Amino acid sequence: MANPTMFSWYHYLIFVLPLAAVCGFAIYTRRYVRSVADYLVAGRCAGRYLLRSAGMMTALSAATLVSYTEIHLDNGWMYAFWNSVITPISIMLTFYGWISYRFRETKAMTAGQFFEMRYSRGFRRLAAVVRGSADLLSNCIGPAVAVRFLIYLMGIPHRMSLFGFEVRTFPFLLALCLGLALLVILCGGRIALLVTDSLQGLFSYPIFLLVAIYVLTRFSFWDEIAPVMGDRVAGESFVNPYDIQNLRDFNLFGLVVVLMRNILGGSWIGNGYVTVAKSPHEGKMAGILSFFGAASTNLMLAMLAMACFAILSHERHADTAREIRAETAARAIDELAGSGAVADAVNAAVGAVPAQRHRIGVDPPLSRASNLATPTLEAAHGAMLATLPEKDANALYQGFRATFRQQTLPMVVRHVFPPWLAALLVLLVLLLMLSTDDTRVFDTTTTWMQDFVLPFFRHAPSQRLHLAIFKCLTVVIAAFFWCGSFFLAQLDYLSMFVTIMTSLWVAGAGAVVTFGLYWRRGTTAGAYAAVISGGGLSLAGVLTQRNWASAVLPWLQAHGWDEAFRHALEAASRPFNPWIDWKVADALWPVKFPVNSLEISFIAGVTGALLYVAISLLTCRKPFDLEKMLHRDSNVKLKMENGKLEGDNPVNPVNPVKKPFLSRLLNSLVGIRPEFTRGDRIIAWAAFWKHIVIDWVVAFLCCSIAAKVFHWGVREWTIRAFIMIIVYALSVGVVATVWFSWGTVRDLRSLFRDLDARVEDDSDNGMVEKE
Repeated sequence: MANPTMFSWYHYLIFVLPLAAVCGFAIYTRRYVRSVADYLVAGRCAGRYLLRSAGMMTALSAATLVSYTEIHLDNGWMYAFWNSVITPISIMLTFYGWISYRFRETKAMTAGQFFEMRYSRGFRRLAAVVRGSADLLSNCIGPAVAVRFLIYLMGIPHRMSLFGFEVRTFPFLLALCLGLALLVILCGGRIALLVTDSLQGLFSYPIFLLVAIYVLTRFSFWDEIAPVMGDRVAGESFVNPYDIQNLRDFNLFGLVVVLMRNILGGSWIGNGYVTVAKSPHEGKMAGILSFFGAASTNLMLAMLAMACFAILSHERHADTAREIRAETAARAIDELAGSGAVADAVNAAVGAVPAQRHRIGVDPPLSRASNLATPTLEAAHGAMLATLPEKDANALYQGFRATFRQQTLPMVVRHVFPPWLAALLVLLVLLLMLSTDDTRVFDTTTTWMQDFVLPFFRHAPSQRLHLAIFKCLTVVIAAFFWCGSFFLAQLDYLSMFVTIMTSLWVAGAGAVVTFGLYWRRGTTAGAYAAVISGGGLSLAGVLTQRNWASAVLPWLQAHGWDEAFRHALEAASRPFNPWIDWKVADALWPVKFPVNSLEISFIAGVTGALLYVAISLLTCRKPFDLEKMLHRDSNVKLKMENGKLEGDNPVNPVNPVKKPFLSRLLNSLVGIRPEFTRGDRIIAWAAFWKHIVIDWVVAFLCCSIAAKVFHWGVREWTIRAFIMIIVYALSVGVVATVWFSWGTVRDLRSLFRDLDARVEDDSDNGMVEKE
C-alpha cells in the first residue's frame, strides 16, 4: 500500500535553510549596484561557469520537470533518441556562437536596443509590445505549475479557513513565491539574479545525482522499468525508434520545429544572460559548456520519468498506482470544481475503478488509446457528462485531463520517495521556481522598460529615475504574473503550451533576429511583416485551442460545419501522414483541437520568414552596414600581449602566423578562433568528441546501422538505452558536478572583484544615440 510522505520539523530545515541563504546573498549584492548597467546586465562581468550555472537554473524550471515527464509518459525514450539527428547542427551552431556571438558584439543591452540599431525606433516599440506580451503569457503559467507541484507533492489542502471564511491556498502560496522573486530583483537586479541563480545551481547539482541514484537502487531497471517500457503496441514503441509511426504529439516533426527555431534564432526570446558575458568569447564558451552540464539534469529527469513508469505500469505496484490515480483525480477535481455534486460523482466513479493489474506478455500491450490510466480518465469524464451539460462537461474535462497528467510526478514522489529525498525535491522545486520566476519577471520588465518606455525619453533619464521606474514596473509585472496564473489555463501538453505562447513572438522574431545579424538586405518593412504575420497566426491558434470545447466547436456545430471542417483538416494533413495527422478519435474530437501547438508554431514561423525575405527584397534600397553595428570597423583596436588577444571583439591579427592547412581545417571544424586559450581548445575538442563522436557517430549512427544489419529488437535497444541514458550520463554527470561547482565558485569571486574595479559609464543605459 502507498505511504504518502509526511514531513517532520527537521525535514523542513532541508529546504528552509538553503532558501534563506540564497535570499541573504541577494541582499548582499545591493552594495555592487552603482549604475543602470550594473542593475540590468551585471556590469557585463560574468564568466563562463557563472553563465552556465545561472542559465541552467533559469532554463530548468518546475515546469520542465512536469513537461519532461509528460513527454516520456507519451513516447518513452523516442524523442530523446531522434533528437540526436540534429545534434551535429546544434553543436556546430554553438561552436560558432550562432546568434549569441554577434548579438554580444553589438554591445546592445537588450533585444530592443539591437532592433533600433538594425531597424527603427518604431519597430523597437512594436517588438517590445509583442515580445513583452508573449513573455507575460508564456511565463504566467510557470509560477502556477510550480506552486501546484508543491501543493500536490506536500499534500497541502486547496482551501483553508481564514477568519471564518473558506479561501483558496493557491493565491497565498503564489504571492509568497513571487514575493521572494521580487526580493531578489529589487535588491540587486541582474547581479542578484546571477549570484543567486548560480548558488542555486551549486545546491542543485548534488540533488540531481541523489535522485538518480535513489531511483536506480529503488527500482530494478531490468525487472521493472525495461519490461513496462517495452510493453507497447506496434507503431507506438517506447524503446525501438524505428517502430514509432503512430506516435502523434512528440515525433520526428517536433525535431523539424526545434531545428527551424535553432537555425532562425527562434529559441532566443527576451533578454536573459546573453547580455552579461565578459565578452562574446565567454558567452560562446558558456554555450559549449552547456553540453556537459546537461548530462546531470537529463539523467535526473530520465530517472524521475522511469520511476513513474515503474510505479504506474508494473503489476507489482498496482495497488500503489490505484491510490495515486485516485488521489490525483480527487485533488484535481477539488481544485477545478470544488466540493459539490460534480466532485462527488467524479470521486465515486474513480473510486470504483479497480487496481489495473496488467500482466506483461499475457495481456494485450498498452497504447495511447488504451493504457492503465484510461479507465480512470473515462470514469471521470463519464461522471462529468452525467452531472453537467455536455459543453460544460467537455470544457471541465479538458482542464481535468491536463491537471491529472501534470500532477503525476509530484504524486508519485509523495507516495513512493522517502521524506528526506522528497524534502530535497521540494528544495529543488523551490530553487527552480525562484530562479525562473525572478529571471522571467526581470526579463519581461526589461523588455517593457528598455524597449517601450525608454524610447519615449528624448534625453536619457537620470540613473536614479531610470532605476525607480524599472523597479515600479517590476512590481506591476509580478502582479500581472500573479493574476495571470488564475486565468491562463493550459489545456495541451505543458511543453506545447509554452511553444505556442512563445510563438506569438518567436514565429516572427526568428527571421528578424537572424537575418538582421547576418543579412545586409533585411529591411524594417520586412521585420514588420514577419512579426505581425507570425504573431497573428500564433494568436489565432492559441484562441482556437483554448476555446475549442467551449466556443469554437459549438459554433461550428450550430452552423452544421463541424463535419466538413473535420474532413478538411484530415485531407490537408494526409500527404504528411504519419508525422502530421489531424485525424482524431471521436472521443477526443469534442475536447481537443486536432492541430497541436508545434504545428501551429511551425506554420507561423515559416510564414514569417518567407514574408521577411520577400518584403525585404522588394523594399531594400541600400545594404545595411553590418560591420559598423558589430563594431568591426577600422576603429577597432587589437592589443596583443604575451601571445594572447585582448579586447571585447577580438579579430585576426594583421600578420598572423600561418598554421598548416590541416590544423586550420580542424580548428575551423570546432569554431576555434585566435582568442582560444589552450584550455578553451581542450574544452571545445572534448565537446566535439562527446557530442559528435560518442553521442552522434557511435550512439546514434552506428547503432542505427547495427539495428538494420542485425535486426535489433526491444532487448538490444533497451541495452543501448541503459548504457547511454544511465551509465554514460551518470559518469559525465559526476565529472560535470565537480567541474562546474569549482568553476562557479571561481567565477563568483571574479565577479565581485571585477564589479569593484569596474569604471561606470552613465551613457550605458540602453538608449541609441542617433548620429
